[in-house]
Amino acid sequence: MFRRNANITALFYETDFRGRKNGPFPVIEERQDMSGKHGASVRLSITEKVGYGLGDTASNLYWKTFEFFLMYFYTDVFGITARSAGTMMLVTRIWDAINDPIVGYLADRTRTSWGRFRPYLIWMALPFAITGCLTFYTPDFSPEGKLVYAYVTYTLVMMAYTAINVPYGALMGVISASSLERTSISTYRFVAAFCGGIVVQYFTQDLVSYFGGGSETIVVNGVEKIRVINEQAGFFWTMAVFSMVAVILFAITFLTTRERVQPEITDSATGRADLRFILTSLKFHQIMLGGLTSLALLATGFGADSLYWIIGIYLVLSVLSLVMRVYFGANQNGERQHSTLEQDFGDLLTNRPWMVLFGFGLMQLMGAFIRGGAILYYFKYYCGDARHAPAFWVSGSVAAIVGMLLTKKLTSVFGKKTLMIYMNIGVAAITAAFMLLGPEQITLMFVLHIAASFIGGPSPVLLWAMYADSADYSEWKNHRRATGLVFAAATFSQKMGCAVGAAVTGFALDFFQYAAPVNGANQTQSATTLNGLCMMMSVLPAAFYMLAAFCLVFYDINESMLHRIENDLRIRRDANSGGETITLTE
Repeated sequence: MFRRNANITALFYETDFRGRKNGPFPVIEERQDMSGKHGASVRLSITEKVGYGLGDTASNLYWKTFEFFLMYFYTDVFGITARSAGTMMLVTRIWDAINDPIVGYLADRTRTSWGRFRPYLIWMALPFAITGCLTFYTPDFSPEGKLVYAYVTYTLVMMAYTAINVPYGALMGVISASSLERTSISTYRFVAAFCGGIVVQYFTQDLVSYFGGGSETIVVNGVEKIRVINEQAGFFWTMAVFSMVAVILFAITFLTTRERVQPEITDSATGRADLRFILTSLKFHQIMLGGLTSLALLATGFGADSLYWIIGIYLVLSVLSLVMRVYFGANQNGERQHSTLEQDFGDLLTNRPWMVLFGFGLMQLMGAFIRGGAILYYFKYYCGDARHAPAFWVSGSVAAIVGMLLTKKLTSVFGKKTLMIYMNIGVAAITAAFMLLGPEQITLMFVLHIAASFIGGPSPVLLWAMYADSADYSEWKNHRRATGLVFAAATFSQKMGCAVGAAVTGFALDFFQYAAPVNGANQTQSATTLNGLCMMMSVLPAAFYMLAAFCLVFYDINESMLHRIENDLRIRRDANSGGETITLTE
């Protein structure tokens, strides 16, 4: 472990991106305790594992609120249509395509006495809390004004989420060089994450009711319903509570963790060279334009009118890309400077295990968010009583935690890849069975949900451990490490899956003719709507789970390769350091 004598003010004494002295900002040096072999043989304490896990408890106070309540909030409380909400969740991902890599780029090049990634847990906690509260505030605007407000606040909260969660995720890749230890800490992380989810699932509706001034019983079509008074105030203050707790938990994560793994080699590069790469790389431009075009097509439902505009804009921007390449490429003075961003980007595109995990995460979270977003509507309208939802959510989370605790044993028997494939196929089969259930079969709904959650419990643990393995694979293959960019791109995959899943939820509700409440009173749903809710709980998410399992067929890293990678990297790091002072430059 590092011996740290710097005081708090040393946090702000950083190098520039070239690792050189930048005015008053000196190069930070840290001495490596070689008994840890760069973290390879260090057994992490339970305190550090729990402390790290609490960071995901904080994140899940937001993530699960978004998964289970955000679409409901927008349609039934805030007052915009399901289609408008779904389109917004897709359109705002356009900025994420730029924002997420920027955060990964900056995190990889951050130099402080507290490490590269840990400081972001302190720097970004308060913006994260403020934007979360603003997202669940309902202003007294016109419908158009509300839609603009929703676009702005949702974009800001996702920016804050990225700025704190990309470094948090990358931190797991540098806490230890041991894949076994990372799998262990990933287990702690997701047990803690699901505990945060349980808090959201069990307490949100009661908190909304409490802060909204209580509840009253109303009669709709001869049926008694519970309507929360002033849900607008209730959701805002509930999110304020979650935000304050999240700030405290991120502070605990910062104080209890350490960074141990440093890059194998150091690079020298300038921001000017990185900017030139961004301006002149046709491959980079086409990947960005292709992704943005796909989002735009999804957001507009492939409408004929918008299709021509989107394709036209894509062609114009492609021509502009060629012009920029010719202009800036012709104006290079002397020898072309080296760009570490270009290398990082190239390494990422040639990292096949990461590409597979990107597709897997996208498919799996699309299925999870379609189903998660439908649960409250399903119980409220199909089953006739939304009060079943909290118990349904909590029972699944508890079952998932039990499944997580078996991750290590199951992994030792099946290996990560095989276990993940079997789990997703099993979850898909059980989820599809919901299509056969009638509204009165509540007990069987709970049984199937608990079974699917138990089987899928180890999945998030293994996924993020496998992302860390893919970062090791990239370093092993390319002799360079870009943990922040790997986890930034992984986070973007997760956010894309959630955004597309949430958008599909909104589009599906609109397609199945969902009727939102009028003046707080629930509307009678048609048979088409009820059948659609059943599909959103069953066959639609099951299809995405099967696609996720198929993606993993192409995952290359098996257990023997993983051991070889760990051994080779340990030998390289030992040879490069020799127990001497490590200067954190790049």
